[in-house]
Amino acid sequence: MGRALLIICAGVFVGLGYVSIGINSQTRSVTESTVSYAQVIQARNAAHTAIQVGMNEMNKDTSFANTHGESNKWKPIIDGDTAEVYFDVIQGTNGYRDTSIVRVHATAKSGGYKSKVISLYRRSNFDFVPTFTAAAAFATNNFTFSMGGSSQINGNAPSGSDCQDLPGIATMTDERTDYVEGQTSGSSNLTGNPEVQTDPDLSYSPVDSLIARLRDLEGTQFISGNYKGGLGTQDEPGVFFVEDYAKFTGGIGEGYGILVVRSDADMEYEDSDGSTLDMAGNVTFNGLVIFENAYNFDGKGTPTINGSVLVGNTDDYSGTIDVDISGNLTIQYDCVGEEYAKLAAARMVQTNKYKRLTTFEDL
Repeated sequence: MGRALLIICAGVFVGLGYVSIGINSQTRSVTESTVSYAQVIQARNAAHTAIQVGMNEMNKDTSFANTHGESNKWKPIIDGDTAEVYFDVIQGTNGYRDTSIVRVHATAKSGGYKSKVISLYRRSNFDFVPTFTAAAAFATNNFTFSMGGSSQINGNAPSGSDCQDLPGIATMTDERTDYVEGQTSGSSNLTGNPEVQTDPDLSYSPVDSLIARLRDLEGTQFISGNYKGGLGTQDEPGVFFVEDYAKFTGGIGEGYGILVVRSDADMEYEDSDGSTLDMAGNVTFNGLVIFENAYNFDGKGTPTINGSVLVGNTDDYSGTIDVDISGNLTIQYDCVGEEYAKLAAARMVQTNKYKRLTTFEDL
């Protein structure tokens, strides 16, 4: 009986030993799996972080992507380990808008594990430029308005364009709309859908911030005195400020981008015959023209603005903006002009915007 009991006890201890070994093995396996999973997740997160850091660099300068292709990978340090990132830029344009797609490949490691992440981004519009809401938008209630001669304000889309018809003039309040309609009653020189419209969402903010930012950037051109320089091109639209007396003295036929006329600025154009006109003469400007605190907007002569005109004042301005559109001035709404303005601002600020389309993860 005693020997049988010893045999039974020995068997029990041996069985418990096997159970203990099994439990320890399972525990070790679970621990190893947990550590492995944690390292995989950490590697994956590091790859995502590398992509975000890389896109920040590209937002500052798009050439960053061009110089870091597959043969010249960028190698940032993420969580103490070196990641590898390279860019594949797929060029694309839609009209004057850059719609390039960027495929970003990132590989990162944690411990003995690597993770690869691929994200696709599309370049999109620069947001700071206000959306065109009319051929001429008055983002202020402190203005007077008169229109005469052969001048034209047209909010209807140019023939053959993909633009949508807009109002000829937009104001902030019904009272200002009634006032403008009274000044233009019976005139065939104001057209649009409708001719005049109240836009309660119309505001000069944050345009004032945009102007303040653009003014201090390297590359912004200030026009003053006798000016014979250029006004931008289709491929490289510019940002131009007129803050005092300026006379366009010849050879300027067409401009592109953003033109800001501030405070008591005075623009003239000296034609080839020596005659002087108040605003830009025969110049055609494609883009956004902003009159900020410009107490005297004289639209005489024969300039053409293809895009939109925005009139507004900053919070610290208490004067009245006198708008006199006469002569042969033409303000023609054009959505292409909005693209030129956005491109000009993007070129100056050198901050791009990319929208993530999709992301792929591969262990």
